[in-house]
Amino acid sequence: MILWKNTIITRTTMFIVNILVIAFMSIIIYSTIGLICDNNMARDFIEKIKYVPAVPWTVPVFSAFFILLLFVLVVLREKYFKKNILVLYIFCIIDILLCVGIMFTLNMSYKGVLLIAIANVITYIDGHKNKSIFIGIIIIIYILLDYDIFSIRMNMFTINDYVHYYTSNQQVYIFSIRNILNSINEIVFILFMVQVIQGERDENLKITGLYGQLYKSSEELKVVNIQLQDYARKSEEVIKIKERNRLAREIHDTIGHTLTGIATGLEACIELSEINIDKMKVQIVKISELARNGLIEVRRSVSELRPDALERLSLISSVQKLSQDINECTNTNVNLEVVGKVPKLSPDEEETIYRVVQEGITNAVRHGNAKEINVRLVFNETSLQADITDDGVGCDYIKEGFGLKHIEERVSMLCGTVLFTGDTGKGFCISLSLPIRGKFKNDKSANS
Repeated sequence: MILWKNTIITRTTMFIVNILVIAFMSIIIYSTIGLICDNNMARDFIEKIKYVPAVPWTVPVFSAFFILLLFVLVVLREKYFKKNILVLYIFCIIDILLCVGIMFTLNMSYKGVLLIAIANVITYIDGHKNKSIFIGIIIIIYILLDYDIFSIRMNMFTINDYVHYYTSNQQVYIFSIRNILNSINEIVFILFMVQVIQGERDENLKITGLYGQLYKSSEELKVVNIQLQDYARKSEEVIKIKERNRLAREIHDTIGHTLTGIATGLEACIELSEINIDKMKVQIVKISELARNGLIEVRRSVSELRPDALERLSLISSVQKLSQDINECTNTNVNLEVVGKVPKLSPDEEETIYRVVQEGITNAVRHGNAKEINVRLVFNETSLQADITDDGVGCDYIKEGFGLKHIEERVSMLCGTVLFTGDTGKGFCISLSLPIRGKFKNDKSANS
């Protein structure tokens, strides 16, 4: 099938050459009969031949009809039956029969037309076995349908019997033209076969090239597969590291806040022990309650890693509870202000806000010795602005410890920003800006 386009010009040339050969021989036969009749040599002609030839006009007419029909069948195959294997087989059989008909019409004087049948078989029949069967049949016909063999059993005469009635010079020209046309037909067929071989060779080279590319791609896929396995292993390690860091953040936030409250509360108890024993007892009860709550939250954080206050309460209520614990257990006063409608936050957003506020309050009490902490949460349609400021000792140079670094990590994971500022003697400030993904709920603003 791949030879249809590559050999169409060569096969068309073969048809043209065969038409010229058949036309030339038909004209010789037809015109010789007329020459014999004009020169009153009919008696001599009939005495020399073995049987009376066919009517002169039938030779060119039948020969032209057969070769034209052969050409029409090729055109039909090209347009309508390229993929119909059964029809292609039938057409190749008809090709052989038409070629045999042309040979009989010309009294077996020309067998080159069978090369067209061979070319059609090579072009339209797929599979080496099927091609070999058809070509073998044509070769057998080519060998057996020879004048010298066929004339033994049948009364026939050759074109030489007609040419004999021309002059010597005319005979030389006639035989020369016939031989040239036969040679051209054979040369064109050889060119066709060269094209077939070259086409098969190019196809094999193309297949070899594709196989090489496939093999190369296969090797590259093996390398990529190894790289993917290595990447998966590294990704697993990264996930483990992130999870460890998250665990560390949760435990740090929970234990740090609880211990800071206890430590500060105990310092207050020491001062109260010399002034007011009853108030000290109340303070110790608060510290005990804070310690128990801290222990519960540590256990819960290790198992679920989400603040227990957020599980039981809303974000604002959890921050209020956080502020209340500090107010009751320490000498530090925490003021909470919420501005705007509180949106419906996702769990990771709630946890981040809660942890930032918790860390800010804890640092202000533990490191800043602050007496006043102001927590301001401003909600709008798309973002949250949180500011945690205190009146503690402050600092000129901010050295980020474990807590501040994890605040930055939490906020950056939610595409937010956080800023730490402080001056010696003027306190410390944490400013958080966080985009909000959720929608607003109908909660009223809370202020305390």
